[in-house]
Amino acid sequence: MKNIITLIWIFFKIGLFSFGGGLAMVPLFIVEFEKHGWMSSNQFMDVLSLAQMTPGAIAMNSATYVGNSVAGIPGGIAATLALASPSVIIMLLLSRFLMKFKNHPLKEGIFSGLKPVTMALIFFAGLQIAQNTFIQNNIANIHWKVIFLGIGIAAIQFKMKKLNPIFLIIISGIAGILFL
Repeated sequence: MKNIITLIWIFFKIGLFSFGGGLAMVPLFIVEFEKHGWMSSNQFMDVLSLAQMTPGAIAMNSATYVGNSVAGIPGGIAATLALASPSVIIMLLLSRFLMKFKNHPLKEGIFSGLKPVTMALIFFAGLQIAQNTFIQNNIANIHWKVIFLGIGIAAIQFKMKKLNPIFLIIISGIAGILFL
């Protein structure tokens, strides 16, 4: 029961103080998971990879997986609901207010202030993912094949903008099996 209460508190806190979606939550996930000994940042990167491939929001999929690994099915449910609760509560409370002051300069100022924070969190998440993906232990052990695979997949997506992302995931998986 203590694990479930801890999960609820941690995921509620992450949901309350994160702006910008799942990738903006990654730095908070890593800090909290390592602090509580639930998983290392490398283990979380594996979870994040799976969460990005499965249907649904990245943050929700990650919360469900981690909650389930910490406290079973009740933990997965508790973590998922705790992560979503702040957003639901805040939107219910603020929806009338935001509609009333739709074009108010104070509201615009608040949202303008949140944009750089969101961008910084997403950028930091990208750095964490890149570091865990491309570098093993120290800068001397760079995974060049993984870097070239990433560049290749990005080039394919850039050239063929309408290509289904599932196809890119399949190509990446096959290339990983064959070449990495």
